Amino acid sequence: MKIKYKIYGSLALLLMCLCGVALSQEHEAVKMVLDILKGDDQDMQSVAITMVKDMPGAEVTKALAAELPNLSAKSQVQLLSALGDRGDAAARPAVVAAVGSQDQSVRIAALRALGQLGDETTVPLLAQSAAGSKGAEQKAARDSLYRLRGEKVDQVVLDEIPKADAAVKVELIGAAGQRNIKAAVNPLLKTAKDSDRKVRTESFRVLTVVAGPEHLPSLVGLLIEAKSSSDIRECQKTVAAVAHKIEDKNKQAQAVLTVLPKVKPIQSRCALLGVLGKIGDNTALPVLTAAIKEKDAAIQTAAIRSLAEWPTARPMLDLRKIAENSENKLHRILALRGFVRLIGVETRLPDAAKIDLYKKAMSLAPDVNEKRRVLSGLAGTKSREALDMATAYLEDESLYREAEYAVVKIAEGVAAYFPDLAKDTLNKIIKKTKNDTLRELAQEVLDKME
Repeated sequence: MKIKYKIYGSLALLLMCLCGVALSQEHEAVKMVLDILKGDDQDMQSVAITMVKDMPGAEVTKALAAELPNLSAKSQVQLLSALGDRGDAAARPAVVAAVGSQDQSVRIAALRALGQLGDETTVPLLAQSAAGSKGAEQKAARDSLYRLRGEKVDQVVLDEIPKADAAVKVELIGAAGQRNIKAAVNPLLKTAKDSDRKVRTESFRVLTVVAGPEHLPSLVGLLIEAKSSSDIRECQKTVAAVAHKIEDKNKQAQAVLTVLPKVKPIQSRCALLGVLGKIGDNTALPVLTAAIKEKDAAIQTAAIRSLAEWPTARPMLDLRKIAENSENKLHRILALRGFVRLIGVETRLPDAAKIDLYKKAMSLAPDVNEKRRVLSGLAGTKSREALDMATAYLEDESLYREAEYAVVKIAEGVAAYFPDLAKDTLNKIIKKTKNDTLRELAQEVLDKME
């Protein structure tokens, strides 16, 4: 006997009571749910969707999925969500078909559902959808591609990479990183040489995640072969990141140092010297200081840049000497900037000694721009001596903006130790500054002190 239901929002509880009866009559239960989904009562539709999640059997899934195209877009979205929660692969063909819907909300819901229902066969579809869309739709495709389950999914992701066009290839490479597919290293070493720049960049980025120290020789080889400045930068990041996975910090640069003496092209040597600064292995310091003495200016520049971005203050005095004595203006400026940065990195010096170094840097600064950099570095120092030094530049018309900012930041840092001095200094800035943002910042610091 057929059972017909016409139920309104106020009778939602009655529907829940009837679920036990409906579920014992599979065909009628499915029909009841579909009738509700085709209607306009949103409350009842929510209850019906709850029913769909709990109704057992692949035949129920197939019956519901078959009606999917006949529903409104809003009802399709609800049913797709429910089918995804059911986790029954019988719905997969209908969900795949919904990915081609004209309605974006339906496409997004279908893509999300495939994250629960898809398998290795849906890898190409999700990658293509991610490559061909933007915003929420692209995110839904990517999220599902990243969380697909199944023993064969990872291998299919890798197998599809060589076949795909550039945009899809980027998505598949990104998925290899998100899924942490360790077997992706060799394929990515190839795509890192792809003709498309985005593919190369994504390959370097993912190699940072999936490659291990044992792959460093190959990665260094990529760095030697890199031609464009962007590829060199990306590959340097990858080499440094993978090198940092080596526990012994004094062996992190070994792969680079081993091949450096054998490499002759200037661009490749510069790339290798540049990555040493990103790695920060102290065993490389003698190599860099020796490179500064070579005749080629590009080699010298690369070595100085590397020292200037060193993670510790070890090369600080070497950079100071270059800033003082080099005949090359570029080298003096690069060394000075590195010197200033490393003063901030150094944590063992007494406050007075650190201020002496900042004063030395200020005396070496050849122009206003470099003096501003010194003041910016000084702003990170928390001492009374630093506050005195910054305050001295408030009357300099070319530097007062940077000096004001430094004074406020230093005053904030020393407020706990010299509250009266900090308050007095901040009040002076509030009265004098023409910078409304800085005035507000100074007032915020005062309010916190109160």
